[in-house]
Amino acid sequence: MKTKLMGTTAVLFLATSLPAGAAEWTVRVGGFMEQYVGYAGIDAPGPGDFDGIDSKQDAEVWFLPSITLDNGIKIGANIQLEAFQGGDQIDEAFMQIDGSFGQILLGSENSAGYKMTYAAPDVTFLNVNSGSFSFFVPFSGTLPSGIQLADDTFRRTLQTTYLENVGNNDAQRFTYFTPRFAGFQLGVSYARDALQDTNLQIDRDNPPAGNVGGGNQISDIFDIGANYVNSFGDIDVAVSGRWGTANGEGATTDDPTIWSAGLNLGYAGFTIGGSYAEQSGAGLVNGESWDAGVSYETGPWGFSFTYFHGENVDNENPGTDEENDQYLLGAAYTVAKGVKLNGYLGYMEFDEDLSDGGVGNGDDLDAYIIGTGMIINF
Repeated sequence: MKTKLMGTTAVLFLATSLPAGAAEWTVRVGGFMEQYVGYAGIDAPGPGDFDGIDSKQDAEVWFLPSITLDNGIKIGANIQLEAFQGGDQIDEAFMQIDGSFGQILLGSENSAGYKMTYAAPDVTFLNVNSGSFSFFVPFSGTLPSGIQLADDTFRRTLQTTYLENVGNNDAQRFTYFTPRFAGFQLGVSYARDALQDTNLQIDRDNPPAGNVGGGNQISDIFDIGANYVNSFGDIDVAVSGRWGTANGEGATTDDPTIWSAGLNLGYAGFTIGGSYAEQSGAGLVNGESWDAGVSYETGPWGFSFTYFHGENVDNENPGTDEENDQYLLGAAYTVAKGVKLNGYLGYMEFDEDLSDGGVGNGDDLDAYIIGTGMIINF
């Protein structure tokens, strides 16, 4: 690891010591806004009425300064402001260095393996893999009735194949991507700990207390990803694989490990594909997930059908499982550059082996969503 850090330091010194000449800084403002309007019909355990039509949203504004040096190296930053008020006002914030040597990211960002993953095609922005069903359906957390449903969803197997180890998210990382050669690219990441949005230095033998699903208890988070993208005549191929591990010392886990693989095949406007992911050595967060789907795009139109299945250990009843199945039929129409309309029909089924307290059948939930939406990317 010391050798890798010394190599990164050398590149940084080279990039910052050479004159920028007549180059000038440019600052681009970008981002996105998603606006959903949908009706949800929900059969949830216990009392409570969650049915009805609603409007939901998600939005970010990105500040992207950059400068290109005389030697061709480009230095910039990516600072993402959450435009929808929530718990995390600034999302990712990292420095980016690009050149013939590849790309270096330094700061708060997802891991290399996460960023290089391919999964099932989906033309919607509601999605079922790391999607937004939870905007309309309360399948995660505790219902007003006190019944506990899905645990450990974000960046974990119950909701995605785009995993982060023990659900750590946007930790302060060192990430390096090689140049793409003959279709192949490799990426590696390292984070000392899983803390986000802080420069606090922690004792890795006595990490902060908290739910193991939060990822705070792990350290020395290493991730490696690779993908291959190429075309053979009229057939497009994209394959990805990744593996990651972390130090669980001082936590209630072993040394947790994740891995995943994904595949997309495209021909004449059709794309079929899917992915599989697994988390192990992480106690209550252990599980597996997979998705599969098909899409067709022609001109401004796109259509897709995608299925996702995820499962992990039921926190209320260790030794049993909870599962999440989601189906999504969608259509998309590109109105103009960066403006897309969506229509979608989705169904989800959340199941537990046992109810809270280990008595009786599981606290299950079924729901459907029908709606439309618009996304703008600028």
